[in-house]
Parts: sequence; structure tokens; C-alpha cells
Amino acid sequence: MNKLISAACATAALFLSASAANAATVYQTTFQGATFTVTQNSNTNVTFDIAGANALTGNWAGAQFLGAFSFKGLGASNLTATQVGGGGASVNAVAGGLNASGCNGSGSGFVCFNYAPNVAANASHLTFDLTANSGAFNFASTGPHLKILWTNSGTADNKVGDLFSQDIPFSHETGAVPEPATWAMMIVGFGLAGSAVRRRRHVLAHA
Repeated sequence: MNKLISAACATAALFLSASAANAATVYQTTFQGATFTVTQNSNTNVTFDIAGANALTGNWAGAQFLGAFSFKGLGASNLTATQVGGGGASVNAVAGGLNASGCNGSGSGFVCFNYAPNVAANASHLTFDLTANSGAFNFASTGPHLKILWTNSGTADNKVGDLFSQDIPFSHETGAVPEPATWAMMIVGFGLAGSAVRRRRHVLAHA
């Protein structure tokens, strides 16, 4: 019985530790039809998702392209942003914030990403993987501050509507789906528990 308990505890500990390691922190806000979600997956990886890019409202309505975006409060400055599932190439961050005509090189603590050509706002989700090439993500207590510019030009960052500039507040914590190695550890743990049960039954049957 002690072996059974030990095996079960080991399985639970492995699962919990793996789940904790895979937990993600989510920050989210919505403005004029777009929902901005920043998910910290690890110390070196963040996902930035824009839902509703093809259905913007207010004075963003009809904007055809994402011109540029910048962040402050990420805790890492040497970054690369790669568009997921799109044609946008990887873009290295440049120091500074964003104004009505694009990345401007000023603004302490900001990093800016400017794609060329601009990213077409023709999808329900525009998603970007942000990678810390050095250092680590360590978000400000108020969450990351986002600036974003929409435009109707594929090549020029001429602002359409508001130049969004707000903190993205904390939303929730989420556990990622266990990786294959985690599943393998769980299977081994349950196997040990099953083996202990069988041995216990064998001993009782012959007592």
C-alpha cells in the first residue's frame, strides 16, 4: 500500500510540476472591434494576437493594413517578432515608440516593430510570436503597454483613426496542454501505481 501511495504521489507531483512549468499568463483588452491578447508562454516567448483585424469598428473601420506596433513594459529589449501563419518576415525590434507616421525612435522603454510591406488586415486573427534574443520577459505590474497603428497604405504608415496607446491589463492564468514528455511521465507514474496494486493483490491472495 505504501508503494501504491508513493507511486500515486509521484505521478501527481510530476503532473503538477509540468503544468506549473507550462502555465501561461494572459493580458487582454478590446478597443474598436479589435481584441488584443498578450500571452507570456515562457521567459523568452510571448504571443501577441489581434482578433477582429478584419472587422474593425469606430474610426478604425475599413482600415486595410496594420502599419506598426510597439510595446513598453516587457522587460526585454532585444526582440524578434514573427507573424504566425502569414507572409510577414521576422522583424527585429527597434528602440522607441510609435507616432502617427510609424516607429519614431523615441520613448524610453518602448520597442517598436514595423513590417514592410504592412500586414494586411484581412484575417480574423493576426498573430505574432515575440522572442527574447537576450534577457527575459518580465512584464510591468500594470501589464504591457501597447501602441498600434492602422493604415490604408501597404507601404506607408499613415495613421487611420486613433493611435491606440494603453496598458493591457492582466486577464488570467492558463495551463498549457501537457507536452509529450509530460504525458510519458504520467503514463509511467500510472503504470507504477497499477503495478503496486497488482503486487498487493498477489500478496493478499497468497497470505
